[in-house]
Amino acid sequence: MKARALSCTILVCSTLTLPGVAGTVSLRPIADTTVQELLPDSNFGDGTSFTSGGRRGGGITRGLLEFDIAGNLPAGAIINSASLSLTVVRTPSFGVASVFDLNRLLASWAEGNGSDMAGSLGVAGATWNNRFGTAGSPWATPGGDFAATISGSRAIAGSGPYTFTSNPFMITDVQSWLDNPATNFGWLLRSESEASSTTIRRFGSREDALNSPILTLNYTVVPEPGSLRLGILAWFVLANLAATVRKKAVKTP
Repeated sequence: MKARALSCTILVCSTLTLPGVAGTVSLRPIADTTVQELLPDSNFGDGTSFTSGGRRGGGITRGLLEFDIAGNLPAGAIINSASLSLTVVRTPSFGVASVFDLNRLLASWAEGNGSDMAGSLGVAGATWNNRFGTAGSPWATPGGDFAATISGSRAIAGSGPYTFTSNPFMITDVQSWLDNPATNFGWLLRSESEASSTTIRRFGSREDALNSPILTLNYTVVPEPGSLRLGILAWFVLANLAATVRKKAVKTP
């Protein structure tokens, strides 16, 4: 009876494969804010929302979001998928629906603590003109420095949740931020019709417990070569031990 039990236990172990360890993590931003064309020196980093799109009264707004990738995933992990969920918490009356894009930001910035509704002057945070709200750190291009390649797109209409589904560009962005944390400046959110009135949407920010942006990542941890070799060796040892135990169990009257 003991031999049979031992045989079953070892057989289970010996049939295990040795893939990398997979995992999923959901992250809230570590920073998010709005930059607004008509208030180019005001910061909007505080509060429970940020905006993106064309304002009814004219002018463009864009959202900035950054996530801590390296601080939440194992070094060397492989990103399998990356999706971003945003929630529209306010839509202008008779607002025009449009496609919103994510573009990888190319320069560092600060969230700041200006009013998310009215904006605040003199705050050390991102504005339309400046990355840190000071004269010495302007964007190369007012409105934010971002890659021309679109990382993700999503049609957005009324209030409610929306998801930018995983695609190779978003995966590449997140993988690069994990492998090279110094290049992680997050994404810029903009409407493709930002020059059109009422395409603006107000989104829940990281301070909004119910409507915060959520970046969901699925990843695989690849074993170190030494660990992989030890794992394979252990597999063969267990397989041989299981075979030996089975033989003995068969011979036992």
